[in-house]
Amino acid sequence: MTVSTRAIADKASAVQRDRRLAIFLLAAMSLLIGWKFMAEWSRRPFDPFTLTAADFLAFNPASGQWRAERVSVPATPIEPNLAAFRMARRSADDPYPPAFVRLAQGYNMPDCMRIKGYQVELLSDGSVPEAGGRVQIWRLTDPLGDESVWVSSLLRAEDYAVLDRDIRALPFPRIGVPDDPDWAPTGLRWRSFRRPIRNMRWYFRARWNNARGDWLTFLRLKRPAWASDDILALVSTLSGSPVFPRVEEPAVREKILAAHNQVRRALAKSH
Repeated sequence: MTVSTRAIADKASAVQRDRRLAIFLLAAMSLLIGWKFMAEWSRRPFDPFTLTAADFLAFNPASGQWRAERVSVPATPIEPNLAAFRMARRSADDPYPPAFVRLAQGYNMPDCMRIKGYQVELLSDGSVPEAGGRVQIWRLTDPLGDESVWVSSLLRAEDYAVLDRDIRALPFPRIGVPDDPDWAPTGLRWRSFRRPIRNMRWYFRARWNNARGDWLTFLRLKRPAWASDDILALVSTLSGSPVFPRVEEPAVREKILAAHNQVRRALAKSH
């Protein structure tokens, strides 16, 4: 009788153990299927933008003081660049090359350049007197140590009004550390095993940057943040990223800011 009771108890324990194992496997499979579904869903294409480059084909920011040379950008519904111009003063005594002014769907320019290895320093953060809103001036230093000045403003897509917002607050792209300039994703190859720890670190760093610092995106449970459809970014610098001494920075800043404001005013008038 004792043996029979023990056997029944052992059998009940085994059934309970098998049941727990079945529940665990079922939960694991459900989790895997759910993750796979979300990963596939997050790979879907980005929604098309309301504004495209085709909407700005007739826009010309030239004036009595400025010549505007249009720079071609792709006119597709998923292309964030809307218009770009080389802005040159009509006066012959301008010692600097034309300013390059680009209008795009709202994006986080400072982090976008940091992910490329640039050091980014905010030089000025103030208002636009005649239009309200905010204009920010930056000094960017590339990996070779060459410096350039950039100017940025955020505009409301509805009427091109200047917004009082920091461009760094936009979610695209947001990063923690820059990608390593000596690494590019090439898939798994035999040479990947020569330095596996370093390569794995670079891989996950790039994945984290592409995820904009968001864990759900990093785990492929959410589609990455993309450029804003409601906010536009107006970003300006000198064409060709010329090198100039630090002592000339105020004059360079004035040239870029003047070209930036000329395009901004022309946009406001075009509405």
